Amino acid sequence: MDHRLRDGVGASVIPQISYTLNKVLTAVARQHAIEDGLSDADMAGFELSPAERTALKDGDITGLDHLGANPYLIRRVFRAR
Repeated sequence: MDHRLRDGVGASVIPQISYTLNKVLTAVARQHAIEDGLSDADMAGFELSPAERTALKDGDITGLDHLGANPYLIRRVFRAR
């Protein structure tokens, strides 16, 4: 167990992580293509929340970060704006 959670110290700085969101980004990153936004075909077969789907479609880098996407995967998939 993370000592920050056990001791209640700094628990608010532990980032939220979305396994499914990172799984989608990993699948797209393996294609070695940089995108502006993802299509429905790219997200097919993944159980994503409406907010996650919208952020992926729009290429909303800040939104993806807040939803728990890995920053490395975000940079691998989306063009810098």
